[in-house]
Amino acid sequence: MRIGVIGSRGQLGADLCLNSSPSDKVVRLDRPDFEFDNPEHLTKIDDLSLDVLINSAAYNDVDKAEDEIDLAFRLNAQAPSRIAAYCQKKGIRFITFSTDYVFGEFGKNIPQHPLLEEDEALPISVYGVSKWAGERMVLNRNPDALVIRTCGLYGHHRGSHLKKNFVDLMLQLGKGDQALRVVSDQIVTPTSTWELSVNTLKLIQCSPKGGLYHMTNEGQCSWFEFAQAIFQLKGLTPDLRPVSQKEYGAKARRPSYSVLSKEKVGKYGISFQPWKSALSQYLETSSL
Repeated sequence: MRIGVIGSRGQLGADLCLNSSPSDKVVRLDRPDFEFDNPEHLTKIDDLSLDVLINSAAYNDVDKAEDEIDLAFRLNAQAPSRIAAYCQKKGIRFITFSTDYVFGEFGKNIPQHPLLEEDEALPISVYGVSKWAGERMVLNRNPDALVIRTCGLYGHHRGSHLKKNFVDLMLQLGKGDQALRVVSDQIVTPTSTWELSVNTLKLIQCSPKGGLYHMTNEGQCSWFEFAQAIFQLKGLTPDLRPVSQKEYGAKARRPSYSVLSKEKVGKYGISFQPWKSALSQYLETSSL
């Protein structure tokens, strides 16, 4: 199978390339040779004879998106939908990634179960709306596409232009003397890009029906609990303090609960390990 990977120098894209089968031919599609938001660059795919095209590129600066609205929508909605339509025309299976941030504020009625693909999306940030729009536009133009929602990604491979993931940032800050304020009222599931990439490739092999799929590690925690686990596993004891989202004061609003159900991918025999086990494996090989 010939697999194209857009954004192969990022955390997820790099792991997708590393975890592909030895029998597969992986084609890396990255800037400046391939600009995924440039319509003229789509013709560069014509001679690659791809069976599958995976898009791991996106605009993901949640707070900055509140000001860079046009850019967020261009990269998260317009570009993926254009590529999806191209793949539909060429007979290439298209896969792209979305986010738990398509869900919104539940107030006092926080769900008692992980969110299903069919649950209503009510994004409350520009970033979340841009990703939700991307989901709808991709599947409208290419019903056979796979749109994979995930959450809290961290991985070893980061392009020089990318900011640190949460784990690496905590490890860096945890060695200093300053008090660390981490949000305690946002419930998520941190997810290893290594495990996500392995299971994404497994899902493709299953030839599933097009549509939305949730894929994260198992379990749930607040960002504060995630930070606690990072420091405990590394034997660090920084001054770590819980704060509410309101107290933290980030520019963009986040969903208070965005744990995703994996029931749908489970029907294809795909399973994830608990988030803390995946974190432990990551830290064992971390250079920080």
